[in-house]
Amino acid sequence: METNQIKKFAIEARNILKTGVLNKITSLGFDTHGKVEEKNKPLKVQPGAIFMGTHIADDTFYDKWISLYERVQQKGVKEVCEEAAYTWFNRLMAIRIMQKNGFISPILAYESEIVHIPHIVAEARRGILPTMTEDNRRALLEYMEDDNKVTEQFTYLIIAFCQFNPVLKACFGNVNDYTELLLPKNILAEGGFIDLLNHTNFISDEDYCSPELIGWLYQFYISEKKDEVFASFKKSKKAEAEDIPAATQIFTPNWIVKYMVQNTIGRIYLDNNLYSSLAEQMKYLVEPSEPTPQEAKLVISDIETMKMIDPACGSGHILIEAFGLFYQMYQEEGYSRRQAVEAILTKNLLGIDLDTRAKQLAMFALLMAACKKDTYFLEANTLPRVLDMSGIPVLYDRMKNDLSDILLTKDNKVLNELMDAMKLLQQADNLGSIMKFDISEVTREIIVRRLAEYKTMGEMPIMIRNFLSAFRLILALTDKYAAVIANPPYMGKSNMNMELKEYTIANYPLTKFDLCTIFMDIALSLIKNKGYFAMINQSSWANKSSYNTYRLWLKNNANIATYLDLGSGTFDELNGEVVQSLCFSIMKTEATDGLYFNLSSASSSDAKNELFHSVKDQPYIFSLDSISKIPDYKICYWISKATLSAFLSGTAINQKYPVKKGLATGNDNLFLRLWFEVANKKIDYKCDKLEKQLNRWIPLCKGGGYRKWYGNIEYVIDWKNNGQQLKSYRDENGKLMSRPQNLPFMLKEAISYNIISSRTKGFIGRYLPKHIMMTDVAPNIYDADIYTLLPLLNSVVGKHFCQILCPSFKYETGYIGQIPLIEYNSDITKKKCIQNISISKQDWNSHENSWDFQENELISIHKRFPRDMNGITVTINDTPIDISLPNTLQYIYNKYVVKWKELFIQLHCNEEELNRQFIEIYGLQDELTPDVPLEEITILQQGEITIKDNEITFNADVIMKQFISYAVGCWMGRYRLDRPGLQIAHPNPTEEETAPYSYNGEEFTIDDDAIIPFMSRDCAFDDNAVSRFTDFVRITFGAETLTENLNFIEESLGKTLEDYFVKDFWKDHKKMYQNRPIYWLFSSKKGAFQCITYMHRMDAYTVEKIRSKYLLPHIEYLSNRILEMENRAASLSTQERKKLDKLRKDLDECQEYHNRLHIIADEQIAFDLDDGVLVNHAKFRDVVAKIK
Repeated sequence: METNQIKKFAIEARNILKTGVLNKITSLGFDTHGKVEEKNKPLKVQPGAIFMGTHIADDTFYDKWISLYERVQQKGVKEVCEEAAYTWFNRLMAIRIMQKNGFISPILAYESEIVHIPHIVAEARRGILPTMTEDNRRALLEYMEDDNKVTEQFTYLIIAFCQFNPVLKACFGNVNDYTELLLPKNILAEGGFIDLLNHTNFISDEDYCSPELIGWLYQFYISEKKDEVFASFKKSKKAEAEDIPAATQIFTPNWIVKYMVQNTIGRIYLDNNLYSSLAEQMKYLVEPSEPTPQEAKLVISDIETMKMIDPACGSGHILIEAFGLFYQMYQEEGYSRRQAVEAILTKNLLGIDLDTRAKQLAMFALLMAACKKDTYFLEANTLPRVLDMSGIPVLYDRMKNDLSDILLTKDNKVLNELMDAMKLLQQADNLGSIMKFDISEVTREIIVRRLAEYKTMGEMPIMIRNFLSAFRLILALTDKYAAVIANPPYMGKSNMNMELKEYTIANYPLTKFDLCTIFMDIALSLIKNKGYFAMINQSSWANKSSYNTYRLWLKNNANIATYLDLGSGTFDELNGEVVQSLCFSIMKTEATDGLYFNLSSASSSDAKNELFHSVKDQPYIFSLDSISKIPDYKICYWISKATLSAFLSGTAINQKYPVKKGLATGNDNLFLRLWFEVANKKIDYKCDKLEKQLNRWIPLCKGGGYRKWYGNIEYVIDWKNNGQQLKSYRDENGKLMSRPQNLPFMLKEAISYNIISSRTKGFIGRYLPKHIMMTDVAPNIYDADIYTLLPLLNSVVGKHFCQILCPSFKYETGYIGQIPLIEYNSDITKKKCIQNISISKQDWNSHENSWDFQENELISIHKRFPRDMNGITVTINDTPIDISLPNTLQYIYNKYVVKWKELFIQLHCNEEELNRQFIEIYGLQDELTPDVPLEEITILQQGEITIKDNEITFNADVIMKQFISYAVGCWMGRYRLDRPGLQIAHPNPTEEETAPYSYNGEEFTIDDDAIIPFMSRDCAFDDNAVSRFTDFVRITFGAETLTENLNFIEESLGKTLEDYFVKDFWKDHKKMYQNRPIYWLFSSKKGAFQCITYMHRMDAYTVEKIRSKYLLPHIEYLSNRILEMENRAASLSTQERKKLDKLRKDLDECQEYHNRLHIIADEQIAFDLDDGVLVNHAKFRDVVAKIK
């Protein structure tokens, strides 16, 4: 089944029908707000009505219009459009499905490819009319005389067909209400709905015969409405009653439905029929590891008493699958087809849904399944039992007396129970199946008995009919069932409306966090002792700490019989789905061993299906009793005895050391900066006490990427006046947005880790030095023996415990605090940990994004090694590497490779050794291995290496780009060749700071205005980037190796230096500085003119300097070049003519840029570095290259 095609069809159909219905409403006198002018209201006459000056002969028109008016006033135009469009969609699709299954003639099909007239109209023109009222027949015959009135003819005919077809009438109700008026006028137009049915192949004939089609149509039809509801959640809107069906609908994959049905009613039937042959046909049935003892079975003496309910049935997918399995059971029991179907529909199956439209579809789907077994059911004499929330009587003064009269009882307890139920039912359309009725067995028996008596009387009295829907819901939700099967609605309490939220809190204290878990509570209350319920659900209940009390309660009241850990990707049609799902069957009995399957590694529903069959005979065996040994009673079915032993014998981290979250600013853009954005002199790197900080900004750790041992210390926080602004930061409504929590722990040495991780990465921990604050996304562990605890957490053993304790990708402090610690001799692990931190710190500080960066690695190596080595090679991985010629970059680069490969390998060896140590300490040799993939070694992360097939390759281009970046920093004065560390990183440097200095016997000049042209060699500037870089290489390594060194750099880059500076440098700079560049590119539209300037040295006159010192001279240079070439135009070669054209275009571009730059220069923009790059960069508008 091509679900993408079905989705396109459903969405397109919805839009066509909604537009048509809206146009019809407008034609009936309503404006977009539902208001109607008096002159546009109908006037009732005999016969018919006067409407907008026209006599309408139809006697029913007036009442239908008034019904429509009342509905619009109650619900609004938008909701009525939605209802009517969907009603007609359902009816017309039902007709199409019945046609394709051979139950009716093709009434919606075109007469032919040429004649686009529906079959029902063509038949009527031949005198063959469907059953209809005499009034409609007379009205139709008037239109039949005019062949141009095809739409009017179709309207009368299709309404008549819907009114008198037993299946359509039973499932979708009478058409003779206001929806009859809203059949769109364009229903037969080209591009209209009937045209869409006949002229597209979105749905195949095979699809029309599939019971799944109805479910997919339902899901996809409301998918846009679902998107609208979820978008409103992001705006803090709560789900109203009419939003809940769309917000909670998702169609269940067919194989999962089979699994749930077979492991509930299938299991019960087989337990009662040991010699049944049906087991062979149940491919998803999980056989217990041991035969079920007789005393543990739910005894079913008669198959007709095995009742099953889906309390959130949607379009009936689960009911259809259950119907099929029940039918097989009845066949095996010797029932006739008709007997079997009647028994299933009236005794075995029951569905409930909040949405009337879903209920209609579920009834239709079940009737279609019945008709495929026996066409007798096309007469709809036997109807499926599917309930919704409609037809509930509104409370009135005499209701209690009427209930007494109807039920023939004066028992005040009974009547009070029923009145309480009637009051609760007033919220039925909001609460649905989660309503809890406090009804005694006596009251139930009275209702059951009286309804049976009234049924034997023939037509029920109107007073009984008024209460019938209420009575049926009360009985359904207080009955006991052999099985409950559902894909429950998913909605967290944060999206619930107030009434729904308050009811769930009061009535479902253990599962109140989401509707999906509340339905687990409901299911267990609905099943008999030893009965089963099965669901596909979110995994939160199995592992989140908020459900720990529920899990303990579940352990004491039920047993998980089978359990599929599906992970994410179960619902293929949900793009980007990350929700972790479970599917399970639970028995109402005491806990014993259950069978668990891990299917989370498969990425799609089909792949999970295949994986299930391949591991079906290899389950994990786990008992709920075991959860009492696991922190928070998590369901960790894969857990070993050794792991359980660690929990029992070890000491939880949080019993020894505080694990704390840091502050949340409420607005990171306002309070946080990357450290290099602000003036370095304003950062207090040595703050010991928050209330005594010396400067405005304090270093802060915010988590960052996947990096272990050391690093990711990149941010500073605005703590001016002891954080006064942050501590009192509120939104426009006065709500405190910041959370300045755990401040007494700040600035201490600690273990810091990323709160966001994954099952594959595990714990991502780093040593955090003193003087650094923490955030809520990078919690810290304080007062610990860092060199003992950090290696454990970063090991495979730490990952193992995180996978058990952390239910998702969020490593909350409570989960990490539960990791068990076992005492051990830590000498080896300490040494390895110290070395790992040292290597990682050395790597972190070798990059410019560290505030402890001293100098580029190539410069550092050049200074460190003696220069009298010659002709020396070393061998790495059988490859000889020349490390002679110390003044060549080739030599220095080779030394770099040797150094960092050794450090990388050392770190890798250390991590594997630590894994071995902790695996042995915790006794986990049978389940863990010490191996560490090279990809998980977290140094050299800025592209310096590539790992493929377990081999490390160094990328010379990246290392040369880092060297070039350092060179630019030296030109700007940010760094110096003669001194390590950061130099000018603040405005208004002194003359001493910018003065030339000596290096290698040469004078090195810091750029006087921190403006460097980034253009081709063919320009007017001696200090162009390529020229400056050439000089930098000469001064650094000497003139004698200059050519060789420049050649090596260009070979490494794979392009010329000119191309790199002109086209790529700034892109690389943005990436290196995380889209917060400190060098800004002033550029014309296509780069005919471009230069960079150093943000920290900019002032109000920088732009004018760019204009007068660089742009205007460049314009003059271009003009002179053009004039010179024009003067010898006659002798220009073809290549020179192309050059001339290019110069002219460049001149035009530069002149246009000058016009814009001049405006900005005149504004003399000054800025405060504290505002950050994005704010300040934006002030220069379109004269600077965009950051993003």
